[in-house]
Amino acid sequence: MLANSRGNSRSKFAGITAVVIVGLLAITATFAFAKGPFVSMLERGSKSSKLRSSSVGQAVRVSRDRFFRFHHHKPSQPSTPVPSPTEPTPPATDTTPPQTVIANGPAAKTTATSASFAFSSSEDSSSFECKLDSGNWSACTTPKAYSGVANGTHQFSVRAIDAAKNADATPATRAWTVEAPAPNPPVDATPPETSITSGPPATTTSTSASFGFSSTESGSSFECKLDSASWSACGTPKSYSSLAVGSHQFSVRATDPASNVDTTPASQSWAVEATPPPADTTPPQTSITSGPTATTPLTSASFGFSSSENGSSFECKLDNGSWSACTTPKAYSGVAIGSHQFSVRAIDAAKNADATPATQSWSVEEATTPPPPPPPPAGNCTTTVSSIAAAQSAVSSAASGAVVCLADGSYGKLTLSASKSAPGVTARAEHAGLATIAGASMSGAHLTLARFNVTDEVTIQPGATGMTVDHNRITGGYMGVNAGPTSTTQINDTAITNNKLVGPFGEDAIRLNRYHDSDGDGIGVLIEGNEISGVRENGNHSDCLQAVWTGDHIVYRKNYLHDNRCQGFFIKDQASLGGVSAPITGIVVEDNLFLRNNEPCAAAAPGCGQPSYFQVFGPYSGFTMRRNTFWTGDQVAVFQEGTGSDSKIENNVVYRFWTNTNMSISTYANNTRCKRETAAGGSWPSSTPGETVTCAPSFNNPAADDLRLIGSDRGVDWAPAEQHYGF
Repeated sequence: MLANSRGNSRSKFAGITAVVIVGLLAITATFAFAKGPFVSMLERGSKSSKLRSSSVGQAVRVSRDRFFRFHHHKPSQPSTPVPSPTEPTPPATDTTPPQTVIANGPAAKTTATSASFAFSSSEDSSSFECKLDSGNWSACTTPKAYSGVANGTHQFSVRAIDAAKNADATPATRAWTVEAPAPNPPVDATPPETSITSGPPATTTSTSASFGFSSTESGSSFECKLDSASWSACGTPKSYSSLAVGSHQFSVRATDPASNVDTTPASQSWAVEATPPPADTTPPQTSITSGPTATTPLTSASFGFSSSENGSSFECKLDNGSWSACTTPKAYSGVAIGSHQFSVRAIDAAKNADATPATQSWSVEEATTPPPPPPPPAGNCTTTVSSIAAAQSAVSSAASGAVVCLADGSYGKLTLSASKSAPGVTARAEHAGLATIAGASMSGAHLTLARFNVTDEVTIQPGATGMTVDHNRITGGYMGVNAGPTSTTQINDTAITNNKLVGPFGEDAIRLNRYHDSDGDGIGVLIEGNEISGVRENGNHSDCLQAVWTGDHIVYRKNYLHDNRCQGFFIKDQASLGGVSAPITGIVVEDNLFLRNNEPCAAAAPGCGQPSYFQVFGPYSGFTMRRNTFWTGDQVAVFQEGTGSDSKIENNVVYRFWTNTNMSISTYANNTRCKRETAAGGSWPSSTPGETVTCAPSFNNPAADDLRLIGSDRGVDWAPAEQHYGF
């Protein structure tokens, strides 16, 4: 009984154990459906294990790795059967598809031909399929990238597939457009324009300055410089301080964002002036520089005057008249016969008046009638001939004072060779201008060539004395008048007067070489009253007058030069070319009119340049330049290579003076000019009394070449229409 009791106990224990094991297996299977890998492993173990009932010593296999062994004794009585364990309920099938979300992608419009998309699923462990536009679905992962996408509108689609193979039935999509990139803008090659918008006044005593400026292109930068300094970056406004007294120039240029630099920088010039000195209380001193002679029959008078202070104004009065404003020269007309006094006082810029006016007294006397000139000799011809040979023979045999006339007609060259005592022998046309000769040669002493129409050169041979060429019309020839064609042998006491020389010539209208005053009257060569025109530079250094080598006492007076392209008056000792060299002594240039020197170059010298109308070269002494008028166009009087301390430049009307030598030792007074210039090495006197600066003098009748200043003692005192040139 005891045994049965034990056996029943064992049997009951074994049954309870089996029920527990089966329950654990059921719980394990249930967790396998609801949980992860660990429970699944148990599930897989339960599916692969078998539960067996056996007698004592049998084993129940719970899993692949673990065994539980139970031992019991076989009961003596039949045991009560063990009930079967309950089967677990299988999980429900997953049929819900995941939801797909695109997290990011390209912009709606882009020029990029590549695109990348990031996406996700609402269920973990989902896989994905993607497609572009109407392409096929294919497996993909996030992010999905595309390249080489064509221009146009595109759509990206993606769908998630969960672990149960459920695919998202509403794939996520993203549409976008690839646009062609905009074309590059045109290259900016246009520089900006720079403007100065503010700055100092033209003159100021301030030593600081500020400039505002701008550019025509926004975003420009700027560079500035002052005077000759280098360019440096700057901004507006640009300020300077501690500026020196004198003239300055500010420049600025803009550079646009394309690095184009303004090639015409803006600039502004101004002058810093010294602080004015204390008030001037010292009156100026007045001087009368020119006026009538002490006694004169003229009822007109002109006075030149000056002040010891530049910038002074003047007041004048005649006799007991009232003071009135005046300028130099002051002219009076209709002055009564008798004694008179002219008074003038200077008033400086500070309004200080000269307390001791300058005065000059003179007397106008009743004019006396000069005796009439002696009547001309009957017929005015001592003898008349009709051939060159007869004329030459008649001159050779004629007595001093004879006039040999050549009958009307055309002739060859006239050669005159005879030495006579003064007044000499004249060869002339019987009727002025109606005898034409093909040039002339003059040798010997005291011969005159007059009133001919001359078509070739007139030569005054070396060594000749007292030769005169008067009232001829000369055209053609290598020279118009060739006076002394040698560098060694001089000609003496020569006169070239009242001729009409019409170019072009092979070289010069009048050529001088060696000339000399042998009779002591102060005239070695007289060139007076000639009209010279049509002389044009042709490559042979064509001049209206050229004097080379050396000579003494040239008087150049009352000549009328117009419509040329020549050096109208050219004096130079050209010792470098050989011959005698010495300073030129005695040069008088007086009462000449030089107009229009801008004719075209001759065809032989198309690039001949612009010669100076008046040009003298040192060394020389006894130079006087008085009452000349050089005007119309840029007429210039040039001085080079030295001057003499006795040189005088007075009462001229000259458009432009120019020098590259020291003229400060000369006397320069009472001139009217537009310009007075210096080049390297040049200087003018520091004192220029009576100078008038104007570029528009009040000439009497410029249209008729009448450039007199009526009532003035400056410039020419005659008009071309009043003169008689040629035959």
